Amino acid sequence: MTDNWKSYLCNVNGSLASVFVNLGLRGQVPVLSKPWLLWTWLHFQSPRPDGLSDSKEALTLFKIEDALNLRVSRDCRAIPCGRITTQGRREFYFYAETREGFGEAVAGALAGFEGYKFDLGDQEDELWEQYLNVLYPSAEEVERIKNRELLEVLIEQGDVLTAARDVQHWIYFLSEQSRSSFREAVVKAGFRIVSESRPEDDMPFGISVARRQPVEQGLIDATVIELVKLSQRFEGDYDGWETPVVTQ
Repeated sequence: MTDNWKSYLCNVNGSLASVFVNLGLRGQVPVLSKPWLLWTWLHFQSPRPDGLSDSKEALTLFKIEDALNLRVSRDCRAIPCGRITTQGRREFYFYAETREGFGEAVAGALAGFEGYKFDLGDQEDELWEQYLNVLYPSAEEVERIKNRELLEVLIEQGDVLTAARDVQHWIYFLSEQSRSSFREAVVKAGFRIVSESRPEDDMPFGISVARRQPVEQGLIDATVIELVKLSQRFEGDYDGWETPVVTQ
């Protein structure tokens, strides 16, 4: 199984939540040999007012997670797939070959951590719906994660994110008609056409557009989501952005 763990913030049942999920599993699920969804909810001893974990408790929580992953993976032949932190608790989710021994594995993992209360449960989930529909981020959230990673690279290179510059984007379509309709709409939205292409791919009608702007997280997120939604209107696939490094 591929590991590609990423975190993002969202709302779960009306409350702030931090999700940490292995995106690397997406292309490999459902795993038919692991049809059992197992979960345990660990209640914090000192949650923040917003329900997330406090930094003072972080080290202990990481040790608990390591212990849980080790025992549950071994005893239930399970894969840790993600966790949700919300409402003063951390919810750990696994997919396993069996639910037998799960309670004992959790109790054993937590035996060395006094004062922590927990709940646990299990259900059959052969299609991995909890992973796909709850833990895995939406298409828009995936783009925000990608943006954050690219911005971290730019910052490491000394980029001044508040400086305006041309930001170039790529989008691909199934047909010339779809690309043409997108072209008209994206120009009206304030972008300029940079180039068009015909890649030998499932989406063979490419177009590149650009607009001048700063690339602070909120601004680039808004631009990318705008283009994602616009490309989806015409059955297109947004494929990312790039910008030169601006240091002053």
